[in-house]
Amino acid sequence: EMACKYVVNGDKVVVTGRRENLLNELKEKFPDGIIASCFDVRENQNQEKIQQLIDQLGGLDLLIYNAGYGDPSKELSWEIENTTTKTNVNGFVEIVSYAFNYFIKQGYGQIAITSSVAAVRGNSWAPAYSASKAFMCNYAEGLNIKARRLKKDIVVTDIRPGFINTKMAKGNKQFWVVSKEKAAVQMIRAIEKKKRVAYITRRWWLIAQMMKLMPYHMYRRIV
Repeated sequence: EMACKYVVNGDKVVVTGRRENLLNELKEKFPDGIIASCFDVRENQNQEKIQQLIDQLGGLDLLIYNAGYGDPSKELSWEIENTTTKTNVNGFVEIVSYAFNYFIKQGYGQIAITSSVAAVRGNSWAPAYSASKAFMCNYAEGLNIKARRLKKDIVVTDIRPGFINTKMAKGNKQFWVVSKEKAAVQMIRAIEKKKRVAYITRRWWLIAQMMKLMPYHMYRRIV
């Protein structure tokens, strides 16, 4: 959805993902506006692939890391925990660190990451998911500090969504679910404003604060 809005705005866009059929649909819809590449962030040598796409695009101003995985892991499934960590931590660091170093050489640029409100505290139903999203938040903050110390015009925007109406939204007690169209608009707005942290939608900031302040003996009863 964000890719579509950027293309309509006249931007040159590269879209990557694992589902080639969805990439082809985007390519058919915007044959002159989108470059599509099918690969998995859990695989090796993704930095080389990213550089090839940058060369094909003719440069890079903004990288959005939206790859993510998370499933309930009631029985602490190794498969779920491993896939979550490889996607939300290993793949994330490989690609985002490469983009950051690219922007260091360039002197400017922006990275946007999709973390989650779930990053605020641990969760017994999806331990690796909440922990990996917390990792992303802390990594983004560290890169913002690093860019400032290096005196480079680089911003890392940490986007923390609540429930968005996609396949990633799991659980029986969903509330304040927002459409992907509305979420995309707010995400793009946060990126354009170069915000360091943005909650999608903004009301999820309230939930995040409540989670932070809730005593452990109360919090453990609900997660």
